[in-house]
Amino acid sequence: MLSIYNIYMKLKQYKKIKLGITILIAMVFSQALVLRNFIAPLIVLIAAYLVLLALRRRVDEVIADERDYNNGGRAAMLAVQIYSWLATIAMIIFYSFADRNPAYGPIAMTLAYSTCLLMLIYSLIFRYYGQMKFSDKKIWYILFVLLLFLASFIFSARLFSGEDDWRCVNGAWQPHGQPNFPAPQTQCQ
Repeated sequence: MLSIYNIYMKLKQYKKIKLGITILIAMVFSQALVLRNFIAPLIVLIAAYLVLLALRRRVDEVIADERDYNNGGRAAMLAVQIYSWLATIAMIIFYSFADRNPAYGPIAMTLAYSTCLLMLIYSLIFRYYGQMKFSDKKIWYILFVLLLFLASFIFSARLFSGEDDWRCVNGAWQPHGQPNFPAPQTQCQ
C-alpha cells in the first residue's frame, strides 16, 4: 500500500509548493490585517511551517550544502550589522524630532530596544555555536536563554498591558492610569 509518507518529491516540486504556500501566507496576512484579525496569520504561519517541514523531509535531493550554510552565516552576520546601523541612525533621527511629534519617541525607543535585542540574540547564538556546542554548560545556557525570554515576555506584557493608556468611555477619551502622552486625536466611538 502506497501512503503519502512513502512518496518522495523532487527539489523542483518542493520549491513550487513552497512558493504556493508563500503566496497563500501573503494573501491570508493581507486579508487578516484588513479585517483586523491578528490570530489567523499566526495560525496560518505555524501551520505552513509545519507543512513545509514535513515536505522538506520528503525531498530526495540535496536542498543545501556546506557552501549554502557558510554563505547563509555570512549573510546573516551582514544583515544584523546593516540593520543595527540603519536602526541606530533612524533611532537618533526619530529621537531628535520627538519634541516636535511625541509619536517619534516610542518609535525611537522601539528601534533602540529591537536593535539591542537582535544583537543580544545574535551574540548568544554565536556563542552557543562557537564554544558551548559540546560542553556540559549547554543546559545552563539554555536555561539562561529561557529565563531571558521569560523576562522579556513579562516586561513586554507590562509595557503593552494598557494600564497607562486612554480609553473610550461614552464617546470621550478618558485616562486610564497615568498616561504620559496626550489623548488620541481620532473620534472616539
